[in-house]
Amino acid sequence: MGTNPGSGRGPTLGRVLQHLGPMLLSTLAGTPQYLTPVGGVVVHDPSDPPALPAGAILLGIGVTDPGEIVELVALADQHDAAAVVIRQPIGRAPVLSDDGTVVLGVPAGVSWQQVMGVLTTAMQSALHPADRGLDGQEAGDLFGMAGAISDLIDASITIEDRNSVVLAYSDHQGETDAIRVEVILGRRTPDVYAGFDEERGAMRSIRESLRPVYLPPLALSDGRQTRGRVALAVRAGDEILGFIWAVADKPLSTEKDDLLLDASRLVALHMLQLRAGADGARRLRTDLLATALTGGPEARSALDRLRLADRPLIVVALTLAGAHAAAAAHVTKSQRVAVSFQVHLAGSWADAAVALLDDTVYALVPARRPDTAVSLEYLCRNFVERTAEDAIVGIGRVVDHPAELELSRADADRALRVLARRPSAQGGDRVARASEIEAEAMLLELRDLALASKRGPFGAYARLLAYDDNRDSTFLVDSLRAWLDAHGDVMAAAAATHVHQNTFRYRLKRLSEIGEFSLDDPAARFALQLQLRLWPPDLPERSSK
Repeated sequence: MGTNPGSGRGPTLGRVLQHLGPMLLSTLAGTPQYLTPVGGVVVHDPSDPPALPAGAILLGIGVTDPGEIVELVALADQHDAAAVVIRQPIGRAPVLSDDGTVVLGVPAGVSWQQVMGVLTTAMQSALHPADRGLDGQEAGDLFGMAGAISDLIDASITIEDRNSVVLAYSDHQGETDAIRVEVILGRRTPDVYAGFDEERGAMRSIRESLRPVYLPPLALSDGRQTRGRVALAVRAGDEILGFIWAVADKPLSTEKDDLLLDASRLVALHMLQLRAGADGARRLRTDLLATALTGGPEARSALDRLRLADRPLIVVALTLAGAHAAAAAHVTKSQRVAVSFQVHLAGSWADAAVALLDDTVYALVPARRPDTAVSLEYLCRNFVERTAEDAIVGIGRVVDHPAELELSRADADRALRVLARRPSAQGGDRVARASEIEAEAMLLELRDLALASKRGPFGAYARLLAYDDNRDSTFLVDSLRAWLDAHGDVMAAAAATHVHQNTFRYRLKRLSEIGEFSLDDPAARFALQLQLRLWPPDLPERSSK
């Protein structure tokens, strides 16, 4: 999975570290080489050592003992890892050579989840650099722009898109305030700060002003004090592309205001080029993924271009509640979820391909180990809980050949349909592997066939439904369901329906008379149980026949 340094086709250590900046990772040992190819981000598990691709960035989560750190660095050196990342040692630090593997330190207060999120985002950014712009810099090199603006006006800078997502930032952010640190690590403005800005009309002022706007310091409700800010909208004509934020204790001088305004025009050019490149890359990835998922003759070529050929694959499908609402806000949210899902997967599967097709986010995930489906299910549950609580996720089967990808996609789609039809898709019910819901999926498909041929409930079940419908109740059908679910145990069924046993026995006698069937007939019981699953009394499209 390593990349030829001269090819320019993959991320290099220099590019990745440029995107991160020294605030998040400090160099503890070794000398980072700009052209060192990066082959992925891997979490080290001492009890189950992972396979290490060439050029891996190895995360030593929980590795704090000096001896264990030395062993981890030796392991990384054996496998030609690009770098090792550990928590910055407190107290006795291990003795590490400056001539060996690069060792980077994560400061206290920064979570590993944040490290993985920012690191994989940097990997993706470095993997798809934009073409060079008119000024000779890379069109996507907003980090270089942030640093240049910081030098011009002598202030720490962030460049954000119009949704307040951080695109780039300058050095020395640790010298600002706690909110700015949270902005960098979380890649967006914290809700507590955004709420105060909304109350004081800050964003409205910034959008309406053609010049930089000074915002005084804030005393937050949690007791923290912020420093002041100078903000300027980045414009392309009448369109606002994003914002430049500078930490400043007082308004800038007129000269620095003019410098910031001039710089914003170059930032606008970079952002337009970056958006154009990202849109083109996204469209290409979407087309390739759609082609691969059909399993047709072009699937192999599409997988080659996605770098996913000749390996077992799993299709994952994700959609949001109200996916058919066709609202612009919903489409935008689905696009954001697709990007977030790509980043979330990249921690374990950096080469996974993700794209939004219609109203569903699809992912092609390499199945390197026999337990990949289980690990993937756990990761998807974590993603839903943390990032997309209104999402449901279906996981297909593992397939070995491109022609079988449509089977895995069909599996994932069926799992989504089952989850969407459940009365309450909460907790564990929001994620399912296709193999776990096969019976429910088959019932849905059987119902589709029945509806297509205009067939509905029949025989004894139809008579019981008609009796209940005439009385605007589900009295008999509920009793039947309780009895069948209890496998004919009258005591258990009576307890489930909260009635006396003798009362329930009378109900059984009545429903057998009205339904005109024998409670002792196994074929009649099977037909009733099947129809209860196909056409429960509360099903909207049920029509008695």
